[in-house]
Amino acid sequence: MKIIDAHSHIGAFGSWARFDFDLPRLKEQMAAFDIEKTFLTGANAHDNDAVLRAFEAAPDLVVPIAWITPTDRGALDDIRRYVAAGFRGIKLHPLFDAYPADDTLVDPVIDLAEELGVPVFVHSGHPPYSLPWQIGWLAERHPRVPIVLLHMGHAHGVYVDAALKTARRYPNVYLETSGTSMSVKIREAYETVGTDRVLFGIDSPFHEPSVEIEKTRATFLPPEALRRIYHDNAAALLG
Repeated sequence: MKIIDAHSHIGAFGSWARFDFDLPRLKEQMAAFDIEKTFLTGANAHDNDAVLRAFEAAPDLVVPIAWITPTDRGALDDIRRYVAAGFRGIKLHPLFDAYPADDTLVDPVIDLAEELGVPVFVHSGHPPYSLPWQIGWLAERHPRVPIVLLHMGHAHGVYVDAALKTARRYPNVYLETSGTSMSVKIREAYETVGTDRVLFGIDSPFHEPSVEIEKTRATFLPPEALRRIYHDNAAALLG
């Protein structure tokens, strides 16, 4: 079935990652795994222009998401500029950029997301900045903004369970599957959080597409449920 990848990157990943991923490789990957569209961000908050160029080169494949650091002086101006250029969401990485996800400094970004009608994607699963309940406290203050917990708690079982509890508590919270550790928790998320609030993601180049696809298939959910996770929920989130 067709797939929408709700979370991947292009760019040069130096330092700890030592890996590069560009648009030609992304296009090869999408063709190999029948991926219809990719929600794409850069390697960091200063890489949004690379995403814009990828979108301009492949507008039928790329859904651009702007990586924003709330502490940057021009963050709100950047959001307006990129959304005007066709970007469809905002990405926050509290761990990478070193701020607590629930800090009030994030509020102006979420307020602007509401004004512009775009969802917010937030890295989750690592202390001390991006734990699921911190993102939940942010979602509680902004109930009209869709907030996606990327990785749905990541690979720590306690944080994955907390991501599900957070999403059950706050109806504007969605869960994205890349890098999460247990197929059974993806199934539980679909059955207890909501059939419309679980999104498939790969997190390229850090995860192998075949592993992420099979991990979701290993939920043994029926085909209609898999179609929602792999494709329909992401399509509905962005209209």
